[in-house]
Amino acid sequence: MGHHFKVVPRSVIGPSAWDQFVQESSEAWLFHTSSWQAVAVAGKDRSFGLVNRSGILRALITLHSEPIPKIRLVPLRGIYNGRSGLARAAGMTESERAELDVAAVRAIRYIGRCSGALLVNWELPTMAPGPDIPATVLARFGFEIRLTPAKVVDLTQTEAALWKDYRKGCKSTVKKAQREGVRVWCARDVADVECFSALHAETMRSVGARPRPAGYFTRIWNTLSPDGHCEVLLARLASGIPVAGIMTMNWKSATYYHAAGSAQAHLDAGGNTLLVHEAILRSRARGDLTFHLGPTPLRDEVDEKTYLVGRFKNQFGGLEVPWRTASLFLWPGLARARRIARRLQRALKDKNKVGLNEMQLAESKAGMGQT
Repeated sequence: MGHHFKVVPRSVIGPSAWDQFVQESSEAWLFHTSSWQAVAVAGKDRSFGLVNRSGILRALITLHSEPIPKIRLVPLRGIYNGRSGLARAAGMTESERAELDVAAVRAIRYIGRCSGALLVNWELPTMAPGPDIPATVLARFGFEIRLTPAKVVDLTQTEAALWKDYRKGCKSTVKKAQREGVRVWCARDVADVECFSALHAETMRSVGARPRPAGYFTRIWNTLSPDGHCEVLLARLASGIPVAGIMTMNWKSATYYHAAGSAQAHLDAGGNTLLVHEAILRSRARGDLTFHLGPTPLRDEVDEKTYLVGRFKNQFGGLEVPWRTASLFLWPGLARARRIARRLQRALKDKNKVGLNEMQLAESKAGMGQT
């Protein structure tokens, strides 16, 4: 007899049963918890669980719908999972897992269509250690899968081994910051968190991105820091001026680099580099096993500013692993139009690169002719 699964909304399952499952599943992480959903997710909750014939919860998925960030002038909505993959129960047979994966993806597509969403954007991050949904299942339901490099630092190494894995420029920046009196300060009150929030907003504006809504980081810190699941670190000059900040999340022996920001007038102080270094050491001292730096996209995959963020993370070493994003366009024709637009964008970028190389070659020849 095949397995049968029923979709049950998170509101029906209830926060107690939901969070108990999150705690017990090796594939669930902080971003699956009710606390995180309550303070960090602003859209309409579409999360659900999959229950078997006996009424036992076998998996859960966090989803929410909200306006598509890049199309804010038009009322189009997307379905997002907030960087939390499918969390299954322990002890599942291969046949049950295979049928559950299909049921989960089918349910996500159905919810997207019923909600009138334009797309489903489902990130399968590096934090939860369980197996991802197979690409063949996602492709069967029309999802396009994009792989982005991400870095995970192994904290079971000695401090000396961690330091050795840093790039040369990273080590120099950390030493310079320490030598010039930059100090790391752990946030103790809301005022410190609001200072971090201001630094993050300054950084977002400097790269042309929209800052987080007012109170976003404060809500997260107030809710999660008492239980040790969230930490904010600030870097201050010897004069006391804050120059950088970082917010990390901690759950089940793993720490995630969630957000960071720097004062643009003090980038040369190296506070941002020193903070990541200190966050890694603090995570190791807590007994965590891994430190997740998040996506580090290649230059030809994103705009220049996003690439530079990834390059900054790369300097701390670590193992390169895939960060998968599965996207499904629910309106006919849009997926094809998107693929064509991407091909044109790549072709234009390649053409500009060729033109630049030819110009540099011509200038080089002209210079040789003048000598």
